[in-house]
Amino acid sequence: MCFEYGLEVEVTDMRSMPHRDIGTTQSHPLNLGHEKEDQVVYKIDVPANRYDLLCVEGIARAIKAYLGLATEPTKYILAKPVEQIIVKPATKQIRPYVVTAIIRNMAFDARNYNSFISLQDKLHATVCRNRKLVAIGTHDLDTIKGPFVYDAKDPKDIKFKALNQTKEMTAVELMALYESDQKLKEFLGIIKDSPVYPVIYDANGVVLSMPPIINGDHSKITLKTKNVLIECTALDVNKAGLALNEVVCMFSQYANPALTIEGVAVVYPDKTEIYPKLDTYDVEIDLEYVQKITGAPELKSEQCAVLLKKMDIKAVAVSPLSLKATIPPHRVDILHKCDVAEDIAVAYGFNNLKMELPQVVSSGKQLPINKLTNELRKVCVSAEYNECLTLCLTSKQDNFANMRKKMPDATTKKCVILSNPISTECDIARTSLLPGLLKCLKANAGVELPIKLFEIGDVVLLDPSTETGARNNRRIAALYSGHNAGCEFIHGLLDHVMMKLGVPANVPEGYSLKIGKGTSYYKSIFIIRRSICGQCTVRNHP
Repeated sequence: MCFEYGLEVEVTDMRSMPHRDIGTTQSHPLNLGHEKEDQVVYKIDVPANRYDLLCVEGIARAIKAYLGLATEPTKYILAKPVEQIIVKPATKQIRPYVVTAIIRNMAFDARNYNSFISLQDKLHATVCRNRKLVAIGTHDLDTIKGPFVYDAKDPKDIKFKALNQTKEMTAVELMALYESDQKLKEFLGIIKDSPVYPVIYDANGVVLSMPPIINGDHSKITLKTKNVLIECTALDVNKAGLALNEVVCMFSQYANPALTIEGVAVVYPDKTEIYPKLDTYDVEIDLEYVQKITGAPELKSEQCAVLLKKMDIKAVAVSPLSLKATIPPHRVDILHKCDVAEDIAVAYGFNNLKMELPQVVSSGKQLPINKLTNELRKVCVSAEYNECLTLCLTSKQDNFANMRKKMPDATTKKCVILSNPISTECDIARTSLLPGLLKCLKANAGVELPIKLFEIGDVVLLDPSTETGARNNRRIAALYSGHNAGCEFIHGLLDHVMMKLGVPANVPEGYSLKIGKGTSYYKSIFIIRRSICGQCTVRNHP
């Protein structure tokens, strides 16, 4: 399992407590923490998809539910919105979405205040993609006045006193100032080249924040803060809602009444949304499926409902053969019924699962397509071609525009597009191997000619007939670059590969060459090369 964060949690000495199995693969006593004065410090590995465990509050809640100290699964109260934030059309140019919520009557102390700040930093580093997708801001509601406005303005027109600064500065001056700031300089590039910067201000014109860079000093939260406004500006409204939910769900326990969260109306030019969206949803799961996934045929539906309560999930046995689980808003890691079955296994205890050999006789072997691929690699290498290994993810610019092809748009679906790419260099799944080879050639422009390159790998093509709407297609591509055209080299490789595959030339059941109709190359010279060094689909040939 891949872990993204480790938390250090200070607790009182628990060495006298009996060991409780929480689903680990081995039993460990609770005294594995190292001594720190009169306390024991425990390091807890947190799965990458469990954002609710990125703070001490979430871990404490999970342990409390697991040990049976919680009477009922956590239930949040969403109060009617009193405040609103108006979104201006100009924000579409840079960060079009904002979601907000309010926690009233907070009781801050030094420990939960630091945890509050720490959770924001961890969410920024994970689901928020270092503030590129989402930026979280928190404000003392008693120091500002609604309705609030989310706008995008010229940097010269934005002037305020930034957090921990002594004087007002324009956005341009702040960006120059933070060039030398070790923490903030990595975020400047997110908006630096934009003609407008996002800004949030209140009814009196007081600037709350300039996301995703810095908050205003006027509305900063302190230990004396009682009412907190949380805002998340974003490129992805779903990720923003997720981050907002995690913050309010974890820290609404310090509100009065506890677990009460006040919504905020987000007013767009064409619609109004209420956030946070603390919706729960039901997952119905068959007992037979649970037994199969967990490998525990002795489990009953009533027992599974009790086990899910230990995971802070409300569940009821619909019948002896099925149960229904209600997923709370902070458990964003549960996407499928298999995730529910996994939680049942964790609550049941991995140590309690019986180890049995499967009642089948099986033998592993290499897939035919992979075996063929390895053989073709040997064929190309024997022809003195060097293999390239490029990423399956590429950019629209490289895959289409640089190949003189029409770029895909919202109405023209030509490829698989990533909804949340980590970079514009990797925003689609490639549909051709040739752009990768050409980029390799460009990167090796100083190498002595001739250069012979090949690649065998998967491309991803749209296919409505499949469950996912796309399929992988194994292909081979080759490239030759020399002082002369050298068509005989690439032609020779093609004939060599086909001979090894047992595919005859110039017969109906074989292969032949013809002039290509693509626009990827200059018509006069490369039209033949297009037909010769074009991609050949690798089949499961006997």
